[in-house]
Amino acid sequence: MEYAQVKSLKDLGYKRRIRDERVAAGFASPFGLQARQWKLALEDALWTLERQWEAAIAEVRDRLHRNEGLTPKERDYAFWLLDKFGDRPRDWRKIEAIFRDEDLAGKKTELEPAGRKKIRHGLKRLFRRVLGKRPRVRKARSFVVDQQMYRVFMVGNRQYVAVMGLSPRKRIVIPLSGIHKLRGNLRVVLLPDEQAVEIHMSREPKTYPAGEEEAGIDLGVTEVLTDDSGKKYRPEYGQALQEMSDHVLDKGRKRQKLWALYRKNRERDPGKARRIRRHNLGLVKQHKRHRRYRAWCENEINRAFRAFFRERRPRVIACEDLSHLRGKARNKGLSRKVSQWQRQAIRERLEYLCHVYSITDPGPVNAAYTSQTCPCPGCGWVDGKNRNGDSFRCQKCGYEGDADHVAATNVKGRLRDQEITKYTPHKEVKRILLKRYWENHA
Repeated sequence: MEYAQVKSLKDLGYKRRIRDERVAAGFASPFGLQARQWKLALEDALWTLERQWEAAIAEVRDRLHRNEGLTPKERDYAFWLLDKFGDRPRDWRKIEAIFRDEDLAGKKTELEPAGRKKIRHGLKRLFRRVLGKRPRVRKARSFVVDQQMYRVFMVGNRQYVAVMGLSPRKRIVIPLSGIHKLRGNLRVVLLPDEQAVEIHMSREPKTYPAGEEEAGIDLGVTEVLTDDSGKKYRPEYGQALQEMSDHVLDKGRKRQKLWALYRKNRERDPGKARRIRRHNLGLVKQHKRHRRYRAWCENEINRAFRAFFRERRPRVIACEDLSHLRGKARNKGLSRKVSQWQRQAIRERLEYLCHVYSITDPGPVNAAYTSQTCPCPGCGWVDGKNRNGDSFRCQKCGYEGDADHVAATNVKGRLRDQEITKYTPHKEVKRILLKRYWENHA
């Protein structure tokens, strides 16, 4: 707790002697609380390992999306092993089967045993590349305490929480900003950059009944999202990304000149080089400014999704898969903005609000060519020339509209598409769309 910088109870003016909290909690010895502390630490370590494995599974899924050498049956079996269905907990027996070479198959698996073995061996090699060395938590910046391991009290108008530490009968006192109703398990988070401590408390959010309609959304860089009705939510998000991109470009150019000056004087004038490195090439201010930009973007994301859920109240939401959106854009400026895109914040906010508004989550749909396909029922022509920036004009029927609105409409249509699944390769998607067009216009 070197970052807490808190005072003792005596220094705070609290003169009354504290009773032995072991007796108040019903423990005859301090080893009871210590055992609970070790138990919570073990649960926290297991939770960290689970997060590390979930991140590895997401990376393996991302690589499978880009692998075009798999047959449809092999692809379906690979994703069956990796997928987590609905709100149910992950079936870790499937992951164990990959490493133990156990022939595990589902009821709808159509792949032969030899093909299943080939997929398991391939997934095992992918996991080894992704995982690398064994995971280690180098710095413990948070820990969990239960209700018997802390005590909340007031001194004047200030609220404090006394948290159990490693020393018997010596609790760590943390002053809080504001007055809060703390109960249940708490997570104490150390913030070394801000020289502060945060207290996190888990609480079940209030939920609302779902609506009746289905909705499709298209995520963008000029606004957070556009729905299938054509409404755009929070265009201020594009302004935040643009300012962040311009700042990164400007500071990057200036820092490159300073790095060149540092390398030039490293042998000619070592003192000048040290001063440049110390006073002009630090990262503290840079990280602080980046945190402000990220907080701005996350605030706009939260506002956009909350407005969308309050206005539409859908029963099902169709959205694109964010895990495989990688690669360069058509120009450097757009690539820089896309690289700053808050994918994780968007995914977490969407999952949380789907739980709050009782949304049936069908999972992400395949969004390939959704912004290049004509949404008219009698057309459906797909061509890269249909889209020009943010505008859409079909080269066959002449339909005109907003490209993001077109994409959201097509994403919604993919919910009921039995032929184009979320694992269908993009080349196969285009072949299917063109086949449908020529069959309709034969």
